[in-house]
Amino acid sequence: MIQALTKASITHMLKPAKTSPARLHARVAALSHARLSNYRTFFNAASNAELIGLYQWNDDLSAALFRTISLIEIVLRNQFHSAMSSRYGASGGYLSRDWFEHVELDAHARSKILKITHIKQGQQHIPRIPTPSPDDVVSGLTFGFWPHLLDLKKDLNSQPIPWGPILLDVLPGHRQQQPTYWAKQKHRDAFFARLDLCNELRNRIAHHEPIWKLGPLLNESRPRKDVPLIVQEPAPTTPQEALRRLTLFYSRVLELLSWLAPDVALEHSTSELHLRCLSLLRFETVCAYQQTRPCAEIDLANITKLRSLRKALRYAARHKQPVVIRDGQRLIGYLTSASP
Repeated sequence: MIQALTKASITHMLKPAKTSPARLHARVAALSHARLSNYRTFFNAASNAELIGLYQWNDDLSAALFRTISLIEIVLRNQFHSAMSSRYGASGGYLSRDWFEHVELDAHARSKILKITHIKQGQQHIPRIPTPSPDDVVSGLTFGFWPHLLDLKKDLNSQPIPWGPILLDVLPGHRQQQPTYWAKQKHRDAFFARLDLCNELRNRIAHHEPIWKLGPLLNESRPRKDVPLIVQEPAPTTPQEALRRLTLFYSRVLELLSWLAPDVALEHSTSELHLRCLSLLRFETVCAYQQTRPCAEIDLANITKLRSLRKALRYAARHKQPVVIRDGQRLIGYLTSASP
């Protein structure tokens, strides 16, 4: 098994260290020296190979986080859609009504709806035919629409929006299950901040910004008149600090998912995607990418003795070698060696 691990079973998940200097230079030039300069400074990268390795780590972590946030986005809009449809709307089916036509959305939110339901011809908006269903409208709205939905005050009959019971329906997994709790603005502001964090991470990834490049950590609230946000921690200045901050953000993302859909969160906690995120958030993994060490692969289908598996894992640990574990065609997960 040791022979298979070190030779035949090596998969170059990371960029091999022996890539020619000319090819590395070409990749750095293609990605731009300006974009990679932050990696060189922040991670103290000593070569183009290390720069490319770090850039690949950021790309892999961003992809894993994006998939998790995309799951939250789908669950979030469905929860809001169901909760609002049970209280407002005239057309549509069960828990899928046109509630957005019966509440006082602000001009920005209304324009988002209008782009889906109408076609603009000159200065006029012509209704689409056939009329988009409530599900079609909701699925076309961006993540940023939903945090600001909390700014709703009244419906079209000038009745206040009952945020207390609505948010109980939206957040069945939250520890607070009293309508009076969510009726308070400060608690809705904290929920807004959690949603805004997810949206900020999503947008950073979508715009190809470094996921590790973070500002100061603020308290979870919204800035109000004469009540500024409090800085809890300064911006990270080392890779270890950046990883701790990203790990905190990831835990908040997972907690949000557990508030919205506890069963989905439980299933996600045992998924390959979650294991992948945890692995990529380890400092040892960042070092492995930076040093461009290849990732070894262990196929459990080829293991006949527990002793062989132990030897393979010990070998990988001694060489600080990341390991991907499979069972035939099924991906089990990833391992990185612990610090000595």
